[in-house]
Amino acid sequence: MRQLVSRFDVAAWIAEEDGRMTGFAVVEWARRKSGVTAYIQTIEVVPEARGRGVGRQLLGRIEDSARAAGAGPIWLHVEAANVGAIRLYETQGYSCLGRQENYYPLGRAALIYKKRLDAGRADPMGVLPALPGRQ
Repeated sequence: MRQLVSRFDVAAWIAEEDGRMTGFAVVEWARRKSGVTAYIQTIEVVPEARGRGVGRQLLGRIEDSARAAGAGPIWLHVEAANVGAIRLYETQGYSCLGRQENYYPLGRAALIYKKRLDAGRADPMGVLPALPGRQ
């Protein structure tokens, strides 16, 4: 984790309440011929803090970081059974582009979501470019 968040193309945010961590989020971006694309590595919220807006605040922070880096699209994988996270992404303007079987351990599927951070600019490819280390 330390190696990931020390890179120039990554932003990490930590949510705290009363001096205790309640969640964290990591986003990375890469420059392509078509522009900068961001990928949400993770948003994690401790169980006792769920449903209190922590995830929404973290998502807003990482979107702002990606925007500041010049990202147009931002995308992510979310476990297909994670109803709370899916609801968060959909209410914040993310669209489901598909499903990837066996993405997570034990054969669990992922849904792939994407959002335009620069709604005024057209997406020239309409596809998700692979980021380093992604297939």
